[in-house]
Amino acid sequence: MARRGRRCATPEKREWPVLGAPRAFVGYLVLIDLAAIVFVVVALVTIGSSLSRWGTVALLVVVALGFEEVARRAARIQLRLSSDMKRDMTSVWAVAGAASLRPGFAVVLLVPVLIYIWFRQQRPAGEILHRKIFNAATVFIGCLGAGEIVRATNATWTKLPWMLSGIVSVGVAIVAYTLINRALVTAALVILGARGRVLLGSADDNLIELATLCLGGMVSLAVLYQPWLAILVLPPMITLQRGALMRELETAATIDSKTGLLNAIAWEHLARRELARSSRAGRPLCVLILDLDHFKKVNDRYGHMVGDAVLRRVGRCLEVGVREFDAVGRFGGEEFVIVLPEATEFEALLVAERLRARVNEMRPSAADEPESEQVEPLSVSIGVASSPTDGTELTELLVAADGALYEAKARGRNCVMLA
Repeated sequence: MARRGRRCATPEKREWPVLGAPRAFVGYLVLIDLAAIVFVVVALVTIGSSLSRWGTVALLVVVALGFEEVARRAARIQLRLSSDMKRDMTSVWAVAGAASLRPGFAVVLLVPVLIYIWFRQQRPAGEILHRKIFNAATVFIGCLGAGEIVRATNATWTKLPWMLSGIVSVGVAIVAYTLINRALVTAALVILGARGRVLLGSADDNLIELATLCLGGMVSLAVLYQPWLAILVLPPMITLQRGALMRELETAATIDSKTGLLNAIAWEHLARRELARSSRAGRPLCVLILDLDHFKKVNDRYGHMVGDAVLRRVGRCLEVGVREFDAVGRFGGEEFVIVLPEATEFEALLVAERLRARVNEMRPSAADEPESEQVEPLSVSIGVASSPTDGTELTELLVAADGALYEAKARGRNCVMLA
């Protein structure tokens, strides 16, 4: 029981808990939060009293809060749907503050925006307060740090021709803010044990973030030359927010959350299109149904978190073991499906046998598994059906492949059977 209890800490880490988190992580959180408080206090002490600048900041606050209120409902939905790397439009105002405002005014701009976002969007969506405090701290440090870099290097390009000084300042602010903010967040994720693609984010996530940073650059240029033009940033911000939400909805509707593969509905839709295309062209097509053998033993022995990790690893193994235009999906539980367009029975059997062998090389693993303990390899049973031999409709092929799968199970598992 104690062994399983330690494994169950994994989902909590994804939620950034304080209680039960590694001491290094808690210490890092406290350090960054305290550093942000110090930077904010110092910035406010030196804020100055320029009435024109106060008017510009007031305008930006009104524009920012107006956007957040208009986007409130979409932002709540996106927060509930999105993964660990949760996006918002705070970067727009952080970049604008870094590139075009003194530190104190940047703080005055960001504080009401972040508080408003918490009470109107994040808190109703069930976000965790200490995580949002840490994120806010990284925004403040990134904004104020980037602002200092811009001011320290500003003399280098103030005399550039064709009024390029403004755009260079904005570019430096964007790069500096991104590097500082990413470094702070990445360090926290590394302490929690995150590695690889989790740290980098997906290409779409980075593209959306880049667009957000560019909008911040547009606001910066407006503040530098004509503050009222900042209002024009609202339509593209709303469009970008809704586009990001549509992507989240599309992902939620088509992708299996545990494995990252197509879910059953999306896979069936794609398989029917491939089958119709193959029928029109008079080309063969094969369907594979794969079922992990004795998967319940993995869950019982190691816990469901390790079981979920096994499903992800197997799903990745299947994806890299087929062609780019083949489609791999999860049907539910420990069952997977693959459609192989333009594949004959012989080719499908070769693919199935290759996948079976690759899965058979895998082992379930747990952090506290004794090295000396014998760990049985994973195995998979596979049923193969082909069109038009076993049917011309997807339902017929699935029934035929399912029958072949049960035949493989009856023959001792860890084998491939043709319908």
